[in-house]
Amino acid sequence: MRYRLCVTTATLVLLVVGARADEYAVPAWELPPPNTDPFSTPFFQPSNSSEHSPNVRNSALVDAVTTHDPRAVTLPSEVVGARACCCNYTTWAIMELLIGRTRGPSVAPIVTTGPVSAGAFAGAIGQPTTLPLFGGKRILDDWRSGLRIELGAWLDSSQQSGIGLRFYSLFTANEQFRSASNNRIVINVPQSVSAGPIAIQIPAFVNFPGASTGRAAASAETMFAGGDVNWRYLINRNEWGRVDTLVGYRQLHLVDSLGSNFNVASTAPASESFLASPQYAGADSVHTRDNFYGPQLGLCASVGVGRFWVEGHATGALGVTESSLDFARSRTGVVASNPAAMLATLGAPASATNTVMAAATNHVPTMQSNVANRLSYFGVVGEGGVRVNWRATDHVRFTAGYSFLYWNNVRRAQEMFILGPVLRPQAIDFTTHLFSVGLDLRF
Repeated sequence: MRYRLCVTTATLVLLVVGARADEYAVPAWELPPPNTDPFSTPFFQPSNSSEHSPNVRNSALVDAVTTHDPRAVTLPSEVVGARACCCNYTTWAIMELLIGRTRGPSVAPIVTTGPVSAGAFAGAIGQPTTLPLFGGKRILDDWRSGLRIELGAWLDSSQQSGIGLRFYSLFTANEQFRSASNNRIVINVPQSVSAGPIAIQIPAFVNFPGASTGRAAASAETMFAGGDVNWRYLINRNEWGRVDTLVGYRQLHLVDSLGSNFNVASTAPASESFLASPQYAGADSVHTRDNFYGPQLGLCASVGVGRFWVEGHATGALGVTESSLDFARSRTGVVASNPAAMLATLGAPASATNTVMAAATNHVPTMQSNVANRLSYFGVVGEGGVRVNWRATDHVRFTAGYSFLYWNNVRRAQEMFILGPVLRPQAIDFTTHLFSVGLDLRF
């Protein structure tokens, strides 16, 4: 029994060893000899190539090539397109609400007040007791609302070049002053006349207790708007973002105005006035309009992670600023006749008053001036800003950002006005600070 078991075991071992030997004894398959000249045909040729002949047996190199498989690495342009352009949509529209402010112009004191005890110097500029009621500081520098709209489109499927158009505006801002009829306080509209090289300050007391009464009003207004069109071209991009150059044209528009008027009448009783009751009136009006035209060059960069995308831009423009000015000033003395006092002075009886017509009121212009001109300045405009985008859907994004704009050589009506009959001939710098929130649509 033991002998049979040993024979059976030995037989199984020999069978297994023989099978393994036969497996390794299979001869290696050799490549067939090439049927073409290896120096004139490609060494490596995919099996799905149009030049591959179906009658020729594939070589080992051909068999080793995997065909129709997707790329293992996504191109950076496809990553950026999916993030920055939201599923490769080719057009965009951005609408933003602006909260901004502009550099406030400095205004000379137009309406002032002071204590009655100062007498003729009440409300005079330079007196320590004088308080400006309108002017004497920077005005029109409060935060105000505005609107910005941007439209754009890519010009090719790879989004290497595109065009964008923007329009933005801060709504009109104004400040006003109107005096109430009150004989208990002093209201002065300072005037200035030139006596050779010396400027002499003369008061125009709109209100002075016991002497005169009247009204004064003043107002200032400003409005700013602009727009540009840019062609953008891709400089560089990777899986995180892109950088584009901007080449375009910019235009800016700034309007400023300042106006004031007053009238003064004597409060002396008619029986005490001599022949006539004097009055005095005046009005000033200054308007300026500045327009910038010029080409611009800049950069736009963007980077994103997940649903968030941050964009930044910086541009500079060189061109011309066309500035126009209109200035009008008038001062009129009004002499209102007093018939009763006139007849009494001439010794006529009181009964003759009804038969004598009152003398016509005489308007005596003491000053009339009108100035209008147009000047051109070399203009420089710079802008920079940053905007954060949050992608809510493939078509909708919410945005928030900040931008700053600088513009040199502008004439502003409020800065040019002085007390005298001429204006201050100067151009100043203009700046804006803008915060924005809005909606970005991609389609």
